[in-house]
Amino acid sequence: MKRWLTFWYLGLLVTSWQAWGADDLLQLYREAQTTSAAYQAAKAAAEAELENENIAFGQLLPNLSIGGSYNKNNTERQIANGPGEDFRYGSYAYNLNLRQPLFRLYTWATYQQAKEQGKAALQRLNQAGNDLAVRLTSTYFEVLYTEEQLRLLAAQKAAVEAQMKAAERALIAGSGTRIDIDEARARYDLLLAQEVEAQNNQKYQRRSLGAFVNRPITDVARLNVDAFKPVSPNPDTLEAWVAAAEEANAEYQAKKLLIAAAEQEVTKAQSGHYPTLDLVASTGKSQNDNLTTLNRFGDSNYTTSAWGVQLNVPLFAGGQVTATTRQARAKLEQVRQEAEEIRRNIGVQMGREFDNVTQGIAKIRALELAEASGRQTVLSTKKGVQAGVRSMLDVLEIERQYYSTLRDLAQARYAYLIASLKMKGIAGVLSDADIEALNIRLKVAP
Repeated sequence: MKRWLTFWYLGLLVTSWQAWGADDLLQLYREAQTTSAAYQAAKAAAEAELENENIAFGQLLPNLSIGGSYNKNNTERQIANGPGEDFRYGSYAYNLNLRQPLFRLYTWATYQQAKEQGKAALQRLNQAGNDLAVRLTSTYFEVLYTEEQLRLLAAQKAAVEAQMKAAERALIAGSGTRIDIDEARARYDLLLAQEVEAQNNQKYQRRSLGAFVNRPITDVARLNVDAFKPVSPNPDTLEAWVAAAEEANAEYQAKKLLIAAAEQEVTKAQSGHYPTLDLVASTGKSQNDNLTTLNRFGDSNYTTSAWGVQLNVPLFAGGQVTATTRQARAKLEQVRQEAEEIRRNIGVQMGREFDNVTQGIAKIRALELAEASGRQTVLSTKKGVQAGVRSMLDVLEIERQYYSTLRDLAQARYAYLIASLKMKGIAGVLSDADIEALNIRLKVAP
């Protein structure tokens, strides 16, 4: 009985922990690194791309092969009107062949190209990691924002409902009007509609967040507003961030590596005009009787060995090599221009996020002041109603503005955090430590 009670109590503790436990950003991020389908696909693509270097290197190494054959022969022979003869004999042959490339420009360029493409694949994987962090964090804060909207709507509904009941009491007492009740009812019904929309959006955002980890999300840790203090970017100039991004942005670095790979493609095309030189060696043994030697000298066995070099000099290929070279150079120019486009976009994207951070700080501070003054205005307006100088309609409008300010403030805080993360992602300096630092700003709701 005691043992059963112990297990029951432990089970109750586990169930209770699961009931109030909330996922935080760092936990979801680490889980998504192993469960996100998009990130795993990028990881598999990088692993496949890296194998091209081993494949290309294998073409530079010796090629050793063995081949052989064995045959059963049956021959009938008849000369003039003489008796027929039936010959049955076997024959075999096997060879061991070695080929070692000594000079093959195409193969060497392919190997160099594969190395550059492998480095680019690692940069693309790094970019996929940045994208995972930014997308996951953005979705996480979208979940928090929808929950904040629902909390504000619930508080606003309670306030409007209280005003509606007060208006009804005032009407009964003869000091109120029907307009106050109707206006409060209309505002309450509108809040109900907004609440339904916010609930649907919350479900969608939670499903989107759950897709990263392939499981449902029931609750998440919230932003600790009391300890929230936005800080300016470091370094504090846009030019410094753009310069850092041009040095370390994963997408840009990957494209520059592909320029080097495209240059090797030009070399591969030009190699059609170059000779190839291989070291070749072979050894083999065979037994090959024929009708002339059969039954006269016994089995005929041959052992042969040879080694040397093999030279192949191209003379004319119908203009194919020249056309292929022109094509490779055109593609090289295409990659160069694509890299330049990425470099320019880096400046645009970094400028946008830098402004979002710096202007976001000013917006947050302004909204914090507006929230404090709005709260005081609500109290003053309610006192004005009691004094007979303000109406219920004034209270409803002031409360609407106040809750709108609270909503905008929450949105500004999340937008600031996302912009800060995007800046580091564009600059190529985003790391797990940044997610950990962001996670410290969160707290589990009671």
